[in-house]
Amino acid sequence: MTRIALGYDGSEAARAAAGWVSVRAPRDTAAVDIVTVTGIRAFDDERVEESLDQARRMILDHAPGLVIESHTVDGRMPNALVEDSRRADLIVVGIRTGRPVRSGGSSTLRLTARAHGPVCVVPDVWAPSDDPVTVGIGPDDSADAALLFAATEAAAADVPLHIVHAWRSPDGRTAASSARREHRAVLDAASARVHAHNPSLRVEAELVAENPTAALLHRASQSSLIVIGTHRRGVLAGGMLGSVAQDVIGQSAAPVTVVPNSPPR
Repeated sequence: MTRIALGYDGSEAARAAAGWVSVRAPRDTAAVDIVTVTGIRAFDDERVEESLDQARRMILDHAPGLVIESHTVDGRMPNALVEDSRRADLIVVGIRTGRPVRSGGSSTLRLTARAHGPVCVVPDVWAPSDDPVTVGIGPDDSADAALLFAATEAAAADVPLHIVHAWRSPDGRTAASSARREHRAVLDAASARVHAHNPSLRVEAELVAENPTAALLHRASQSSLIVIGTHRRGVLAGGMLGSVAQDVIGQSAAPVTVVPNSPPR
């Protein structure tokens, strides 16, 4: 059984995340654990319990019968949620859109960098859709786990998988033609890998001469989910995360799931 940990603080973004979980969890009868990190300041226990009950009702109203637990954990975000959710298959949190999150002060980015598995960041403007799941892949193997994760999510939602491989054309027509063939081979290999695991899944593969971040953001409004892989490279305060994920999170109109290819350092 899949285990989903929902980080919940009662905010509008958190409610959007709960809404997303209420749609996602029934697909494989996932067990949901709603977690509120109370921090070091005093919290009103009654208000926190009311907030957790709000999240439980929101999910059960859409998906009655799910196994749902809830609790609080003392500590600071994101470390407290990361450690409390070590056994979860997926961590889900909400985020306000349109705010810069690249700086090392963003607890959401630190969460995606330090978590032991995939983290889904749901924007406060989220609404259900039947659009494809979009996964961005690069020329290396950083998206291998993300590709299979995205394929599984698309199959469960009964929507197409849209594989996007963005590249920058070098100077010179001959070089550009040669580079395009190489990048097309990367895309074809990814499509073949998906078909080997999910032969009935509808796959749309797209090669674009564009900045990877822009390519994903341009397609976010036509996607039900954006999936990004990471090797946890690139300096981020307290953790390692790829630059594309840093730029897309908080700007995407669709939920963004960051899938690590390796455990945190």
